[in-house]
Amino acid sequence: MLMLFVLLGIYAASIWLACAYTLPGQALVQGIGLMSVAGVAALTLWLLVRAGYLEAWLAIALVGVIALPASLIGLGLTMGGLIRITARKRNWVFVLTRLGASVPIVLGAALLLAR
Repeated sequence: MLMLFVLLGIYAASIWLACAYTLPGQALVQGIGLMSVAGVAALTLWLLVRAGYLEAWLAIALVGVIALPASLIGLGLTMGGLIRITARKRNWVFVLTRLGASVPIVLGAALLLAR
């Protein structure tokens, strides 16, 4: 439960950072790059488990500590950049982007309240 709360905080902080400080295009590129690096890290851990060089429980722990927060930071930066890019024209794309950015926070809060 605490881990989910921390992950939601990481995601919300990266959205805030992308909306407040970085340039929109820069946040978008950094977010996509960070998500791809997290994917490569998760794939590498999976391949190490399949080859027998790493225990499965250790790979799960490493994915939870390395790949999941990195992918959430990347997702937050990407969504923050998209919010700032679409904010120039306040149309349905802007509303859809803001709804898409709020979905992980809403689902995480629902999971926290369900327990």
